[in-house]
Amino acid sequence: MKNRFNIKKLLISTLFSVIALVIFVIEAQIPFPVSIYGLKPGLANIVILFVLFLGGKWKARDLFLIFLVRVLLAAFITGQTMSLIYSLTGGIAALLTMIAVKAGFKNAPAPFVSVTGAIAHNTGQLAAAAFVLQSTSVFAYFPVLIAGGIISGLLTGFVVWGLFRTYPKFISYINYI
Repeated sequence: MKNRFNIKKLLISTLFSVIALVIFVIEAQIPFPVSIYGLKPGLANIVILFVLFLGGKWKARDLFLIFLVRVLLAAFITGQTMSLIYSLTGGIAALLTMIAVKAGFKNAPAPFVSVTGAIAHNTGQLAAAAFVLQSTSVFAYFPVLIAGGIISGLLTGFVVWGLFRTYPKFISYINYI
């Protein structure tokens, strides 16, 4: 019987989670010139998008585990447990959207998939805020978050696109696992 437990894949998944966590923590320390609540580049999503585009042996469950580890550890490390509901709803909406877009459009470029994920993330966070605050008035903020989602989605998407073009040997090694 074939062993379903792949220690190399577990190790690489753990490294992806840690890389995403480090990016998140560093990003949280950077003061951004535009001070709009909830608007940030979301650079930790580079890791999730990268794994999504790896394909091969990397499945949706791997994405969810990498995401979940990063989000839970980030909430624990930063002490922002209240933001956990927003991170989870936004992140799950983004993951499901990016997986669906990537599956539905086989040749969809990383920036396009990333933009759809960023918009879904912002939509999920607004839905969580509407639920927590028991008010739909938060959706007035939607156009600002859409614009921010497009910009941040393009940024992370082009970074991933560049990684795949620059490091093809590394990509093939990771897919070999």
